[in-house]
Amino acid sequence: MGALLALTLFGTFWGALIGIVLFLIICWLADIYENGFFATAALIVICVLFYYKGANFAPFMFIISWTFAGTYLGIGLVYSVIRVFFEGRKLGKKIQDLPKGNTSQKDYVIDKLSGNVSRWWFMWPISLINWVLTDLLRDFWDYVYSKMGNFYRKVLELGIKSVK
Repeated sequence: MGALLALTLFGTFWGALIGIVLFLIICWLADIYENGFFATAALIVICVLFYYKGANFAPFMFIISWTFAGTYLGIGLVYSVIRVFFEGRKLGKKIQDLPKGNTSQKDYVIDKLSGNVSRWWFMWPISLINWVLTDLLRDFWDYVYSKMGNFYRKVLELGIKSVK
């Protein structure tokens, strides 16, 4: 515990905790609003503050290795490919609903793809949690409701008929 206290921001454990929580919140919001600039800026600021205000990085030196960096980037690459595939599926469903020849939605998504891929690749832990909590849960609920929708419609109709 003493080695971790040496890593504190502004000389206190609570300052370091507040800094890390703010960093994670900024990264989370950057992923939600699809803006990687703020996450990058927050990373630079937190690293500079820890470097100049913290006394010792020894407990976290395992992060600064080729093995860890390669593993992190490899997992991020796989995650970004999976995410691009599912983004393509979502876009494909939207394009089916558009009039023939209208590719404006496709062009817009392709233009945003570069920023999205880099954010998914380098911020994959936060992006993965956000994706699971938003898109995948919503898709799961839509699937469950599509299977149960007729049952609820019948119950609604029974309720309407009971008033007459």
